[in-house]
Amino acid sequence: MNESSTERRDFRPYPTNCVVGTVGTADTAQTATEALLEAGFVREDIDILHGEKDLQRLDPTGVAQGFLAQFQRTVIRTFELEEFKHLTHHLADIRAGRFVIMVRTKRRAERIVAADILNRHGAEFVGFYGRWAWEDLSAAPHNVPEEIPASFARAWNHRDPDALTSLFDEDADFVNVTGVCWHDRESIRKAHADGPGRGIDTLTLEAGTTKVKRLSPDIAVVHARMTLSGATPPRTTIVSFVVHRIGERWQCASVHNTDVLQNLEPTVLDDAGAFRPANEPSGRVS
Repeated sequence: MNESSTERRDFRPYPTNCVVGTVGTADTAQTATEALLEAGFVREDIDILHGEKDLQRLDPTGVAQGFLAQFQRTVIRTFELEEFKHLTHHLADIRAGRFVIMVRTKRRAERIVAADILNRHGAEFVGFYGRWAWEDLSAAPHNVPEEIPASFARAWNHRDPDALTSLFDEDADFVNVTGVCWHDRESIRKAHADGPGRGIDTLTLEAGTTKVKRLSPDIAVVHARMTLSGATPPRTTIVSFVVHRIGERWQCASVHNTDVLQNLEPTVLDDAGAFRPANEPSGRVS
């Protein structure tokens, strides 16, 4: 068999009956694969695309435009389809050095399990490519600044440092409540990976009141009141996220976590003449 025939056999004109999602690092791709295997998927049904070689798997000619043209002709000739738009995201992610995970599923139950695993590992653009249509299977994607705190809390509660750090820039800063500052994604990941076994396994983080201040169309500051339940007493912090848009994604450039000290929390006089905590939401004070 010549090289051209080998490429054609490996060519994927369209990921039919696959749940597909993008993750940022090799470690995340590996842990997601291990979770899929533990859930009962076989290795032959899991495919990871990364780098120029796998771009050529999508396009045997080595020209991405050729693949996209073939895909568009294969699916439909006259309409712009949603699945076409999402598949171009995956091509762009491969070019950017990210990892595209494809999981072949035969039944809807398998589709749901695969999507849940990818979402728990912070995958983006998670969807199912059926024979005729694409289905969005993302779980509350962080595609608007308001969703960043909830995505952070969800990853923290799953004790999933890879999903948590997928929210951050490579050179992000994170200042915790004790004043310790981590200066890049890897140090943030390691700090949160070391958490289990240190008495936090029974704790739950919940994002409460969230406010967003847009500094520009692509930059925002997000303040979220976060409550750590299971601690005695429950702990409340204000977490400030500085986020910016990268394509269709919003990511964190900097995070600062500050304890709310209940006994020292300042009060303000409201319109009715009563004192209340200054952090309580209102039209004047937040």
